[in-house]
Amino acid sequence: MRISLFVIVLFLILTCSHCFAVDNKTLWDQAADFYDKGNYPSAISSYLRLIEKEYFSSEIYHNLGNAYFKNGQYGRAIWAYRKALTYDPDLEQARTNLEFARSMNLDRIEVREGGFIADIWDFLTGLWGYNEYLIALAIIWWVLGALAALLIYRGNFASWPYYLLIAGLIVAIFSAAAAARRIKIDRLTAWGVLVENAADIREGPGEDFERIEIGHEGLEFKILGEREDSYLIELKNGLKGWIDKEAVLKI
Repeated sequence: MRISLFVIVLFLILTCSHCFAVDNKTLWDQAADFYDKGNYPSAISSYLRLIEKEYFSSEIYHNLGNAYFKNGQYGRAIWAYRKALTYDPDLEQARTNLEFARSMNLDRIEVREGGFIADIWDFLTGLWGYNEYLIALAIIWWVLGALAALLIYRGNFASWPYYLLIAGLIVAIFSAAAAARRIKIDRLTAWGVLVENAADIREGPGEDFERIEIGHEGLEFKILGEREDSYLIELKNGLKGWIDKEAVLKI
């Protein structure tokens, strides 16, 4: 009796797992079909159902971003593209589409001037994601270790290997610093995007506080904190204020 019951339970588990897999594939195919037919709201609904079922991937978020963009929801498209890039930072199509969606934003926030050196630093540390910088650091570290061991073994006291070691150490330090910066920006910093047509940015959390700026759909910002129904945010120009949570999607 126990063996029969075990077989029945096992059969039900395997059957249900198969049903869930088929259901996910069905939703995926439905979303693609809706998108191809120009039924973007239904495509969005299907992709969101997949995400609700914790079926995450860069491709799902990228396709969702495309559907949002075609539906004229540029703020949500930016959110979806950035979510896609958190799963696959090397997805160039998502990065290209993200920049195009950003061009639809009405706000023109001037970034604070950081100076020539700061601009170079931002450029160099933005060339890769943190994974690439960590890989480069690991490779350089092993190469330097092998070179140091070779010098010790052969007793070669020529000057050029030491210059090579110093140059390698500089590159290793840069790679470590760049990886740390990318981790801070990509993983440790909370980001948000405005998904309503417009929203007030106020001096405090709530409508009783004075408005200091108006944000429009697609505006991106850091989320520094939250209180009740508002987020404390920071714009690229350093301006800080509070915005209604209902108007924001966290990235």
